Parts: sequence; C-alpha cells; structure tokens
Amino acid sequence: MPVAMADSAPDFLQELIINIFSRLQAKSIGKCRCVSKPWRSLLSDPLFIKAHLNLHLHHPQKHILISISHSPSSYNLSVVTFTTTSGSSNNDGFLEKLTLLQNQLCFAEIVGSCNGLVLVLTFEGSNTPTMYLMNPTTRELVKFQPSPLVWDDAETSYGFGYDSSSDDYKIVTLSHDWLLDKTESYPAFVDVFSWQTGTWRRIGCFPYVPSSHSGVFLNGSIHWLALSKIDGLCVIIALDMSCKQFQQLPWPETDNTPHNGSRKLVLLGGCLGMVVVQSRQHVDVWMMKEYGVGESWTKFIVTTPKNASVWGPICLLGGDDVVLQMGGKNFVVVHYLKERTMRDMVIAGIRDKFRRGVIGFSESLVSPIFNSQQWRATLPEDDFQNSC
Repeated sequence: MPVAMADSAPDFLQELIINIFSRLQAKSIGKCRCVSKPWRSLLSDPLFIKAHLNLHLHHPQKHILISISHSPSSYNLSVVTFTTTSGSSNNDGFLEKLTLLQNQLCFAEIVGSCNGLVLVLTFEGSNTPTMYLMNPTTRELVKFQPSPLVWDDAETSYGFGYDSSSDDYKIVTLSHDWLLDKTESYPAFVDVFSWQTGTWRRIGCFPYVPSSHSGVFLNGSIHWLALSKIDGLCVIIALDMSCKQFQQLPWPETDNTPHNGSRKLVLLGGCLGMVVVQSRQHVDVWMMKEYGVGESWTKFIVTTPKNASVWGPICLLGGDDVVLQMGGKNFVVVHYLKERTMRDMVIAGIRDKFRRGVIGFSESLVSPIFNSQQWRATLPEDDFQNSC
C-alpha cells in the first residue's frame, strides 16, 4: 500500500505496521495520530482509511446516534455504545453527548448512515432543511444546503449511500407535490448530491409516489417504500447508487394495500427489513435474509404490555437479539427472538425524556468533508432511463 512511511519505527516492516494499525478501532487510531507527524501522516492516508474501513465494515454495529430534545426548540446529538450482549447487572452501554452542534439545533432528523458517516437534517424555522454530514467517531462534520432545484413546500424524502463504482458518497432526494384533490401527485423529481464534486444535479423522475420516510441504503442501492401509479399498491423500490435504474423488490407475504397499518423500511444485521405496526403493542418485523429473493422474507412479532409501545427495531446484537426503540418509561429493550422474551437495557447516562430519532452506525475514519464546496446544480441527464 503506497502510504507514508512510519519513520518513528524504522526496525519494523511497513506492511507489519499497517497491519497492526488497521486492526485497531477508529477511536484508537485517533489517539495514535497524536503520537508523531509520521504516524499522523500514515494514519490519515486515504488508502489506509479505506483499508481500515474494509476490514471493519462487516463487524456488528455497536453504536447508535440519538437525536434528543430537551425542549421543543432545543435538540442535541448523543452516541450510545453497547458494551455487552447478554443480560447482567452491569450496564449494557453508555451514552456520550456530542459537542457537534451542541445547543444549535431547534430540530434534528437523522436520515441515514453509511460507512460511519451519518446524515442529519435540521429545520430552523422554515420548510427548507439544513444538512449536516458528520462522522460521530472522528467528530468531523460539514454543513450544506439541500438541492436548489427543489421547490418550496414540496414533500421530500431523503436517502444517503455510497457508490462503489465511482468511490463517491451520494445524497438523493425525491421531491413531489400533490394535486389539489390529494388523490394523485405531480412527478417526483430525483436530485443527487455528489460528495466528490460538491454539486447537485437532477437526473430525472421517480416513476412512483414516494413515501415520506427516508430511504435505506443496502447492497449498493437506496430503498424506499412507494405507491405504484398503476394499481395503487405499496411497493419496495431500489435506486442503484450509479443512479441509472430503478428496481422493484419482492413484497413479503403481508397486505400491501396503502391503508393497512404503518410501514417503514429498516436495516437489520445487513438485511433489508420492513416494520409493520399493527398497534402500539403489536409490531411485525420482516427481514429479507437473501437480498432480492422473495422466498427469503421471514417474520418475527414483537408484543409489549399495555403501558409500553414499540417504535421499531434499531439494530441486532449478536445473531438473533434485536434492540428495539420503545415509547414510555424505557428507551431501549433487547428482544430475544428464540425465547420470545425481552428485557430492559441499562444505558448509563440517559436521563432526557424526549428522544426523537435513533439510528445505528459503525465506527470509521471516513471524513465527511467532500472535495469541492462550490455549489452548482444541473438539469436532468439525457441517459436517465425513466423520463418525466
């Protein structure tokens, strides 16, 4: 790997040094960067960061980012790190408040995470959000504005993911407006922000009616729930990160009429999942164990006592245990799928009452600072396969 030489340790082979460093956690790498200039140069090299990411990419998620409201006009971001996967008298995790944007957010919506980066929206007294792309581990962030091609008051859904074909992180927005009778919508436009160029471009139209939920990134595509314009039924639509084509994924063996319960797509243990809320105390969670294969959909059911409500799954602990976000007294619980039991999780430091958004993420060294911050916007490309 053509990274900088670690001159402070001339007796070690460069490959051995890189191998040792690449196995450390991201926070430990941050501390090692402070040892010397040669180490900082080595551990900040983009090729080392990519090699470190590839080695740790498929490790189980042990961190969640929380948007916490102290009052209707004050939000902060905090990180919960899980420390155990089994029940004990010790804490299951601990909460750490981020100094990023501390006391600067009047609202914070967490859109999605990818390779250790998290996209957060904040609405500061208007319908037009401000976007923050951040790395909660390295404490880096960049602030930027949404697509200038989206008109005011449009209903907008967001997605965030990584395009491996061009080594580019992208933010995708679907924006549309309803007709006057609310039974049909105008075309939904697709705008894409490129991390490499720092520009927005409009690539065409989304040939479905998108839901208001954020998209879920998996397997090189962003996935949304949407309504078919042909029969009006719910569908799962994937847009590949090269932004050239849409794909409809198989629907699980459950009702897909638009008014049958509340639904949301999630990412669980590297699988696409769909949450179907039957009631406050009854939630069905479907998991597509093999991507794109309809027969691989499996379901587990979560039921709670009357004094609690399920908001949805956050992530997996181990192979089968699901961390659930709850309403009511307890913030998170762990649900044992095999035993069909659950217990409260003990998170040291959680005292705030209002928790608006939660998402799992993995530690990484990837910087959110994109290559160009010159804002430009371009019109649709001619080669987009779905024209308006």
